[in-house]
Amino acid sequence: MKTFWDYLIASLLYSDTGNELFDTIVFWSSFYLELAAAVGVVLLVLLNKPLRERKRIQDKLIFWECVLVFSQNVLDMLLVPLVAVPARWADYAFYIALTLNEILYLSIILQWLICVDYSLYYSPDHIRRRYRHAALPIVIVVVLDIIHDFLDAGTFGVWPWSDTGEHVMHICKLFIEIGYIATAIYLVHKHQKETREPSFLRLGAFIIPFLFGALFRFYDASFLGFGVILTYFAMKRRDRYIDFRTGFYNSEYLDYISGCWDRDGLKDGNAILVSSPDNAEGLAGIMNEYKIPECFIITMGKGLYVMLTGKIRSSAVKMASQLIHEAAEEASPSFEPEISSIRREDGQTMTDFAARIKESFGNNVL
Repeated sequence: MKTFWDYLIASLLYSDTGNELFDTIVFWSSFYLELAAAVGVVLLVLLNKPLRERKRIQDKLIFWECVLVFSQNVLDMLLVPLVAVPARWADYAFYIALTLNEILYLSIILQWLICVDYSLYYSPDHIRRRYRHAALPIVIVVVLDIIHDFLDAGTFGVWPWSDTGEHVMHICKLFIEIGYIATAIYLVHKHQKETREPSFLRLGAFIIPFLFGALFRFYDASFLGFGVILTYFAMKRRDRYIDFRTGFYNSEYLDYISGCWDRDGLKDGNAILVSSPDNAEGLAGIMNEYKIPECFIITMGKGLYVMLTGKIRSSAVKMASQLIHEAAEEASPSFEPEISSIRREDGQTMTDFAARIKESFGNNVL
């Protein structure tokens, strides 16, 4: 008699447990969850204007993530009638659909990882360099999966190692999936440690569905849908602090991060103030190009910017100021921005330091 753990292992390996009632519950519950996930990603796009317009790269990434998730869930639901068709073509169609399902599944997790990475660093070149060969494991596993399905379809008779091959393929896919998910966790922790940015991306909110999807194969497609929805809302938490005209943080973010740093007991804090109200657009481009690594650029008003970071060496301040001045002189038309720096005093709260920053800009702060 099979134990609970036998049923669990069979479920993890996407195979029948032998218990008709248990298998029926798992099958239909996964079907309705897939239907809910497909409807969910469609509603996510329809109800969120940024995803419909797709002006930002992160919105494009999430949109195509939704398209992939919808395709996979619909494909999974279409597998249901194929199982009941007693024809040879249905067997081949079923194997082809399963292979497409795995391609979509692994591609969704990779696309999701890229989306999380971009939401942290906002660098297309960085993304292209980091993930040039990230799809190679997917290609290898898919080729092996096609060979396995071809042999298992009975073209050369029943393949004696079919079950072993299926388990090996499952383990290989699981390693790839866990590798992508673990990379996302590492990137979020690394970014928060380097920049001291508040945790907009809640790991528990969007990592757990992907982990469950990797482990429970009957529910993989539906968990991916829920994971993408939660990921979008985790990213959307940051949008309220974004100035979409420049792509930098808005003035509300200075108050928000000040409260977070005070709550975490961070003692340091420094800022470079740059202003040129008459050349706001040109200065924004220069600020983005010559910003100091691991700093936040905050828009305080038209042509007023703060480069905020934990520690800035005097040499870095001098170099940044010089580069911004030189770029402004070479601009067409040329202009001369005002640049100064202030340091947080010993014992001063970050909230009081933020007030000093606002006072430095006078009445021009939004």
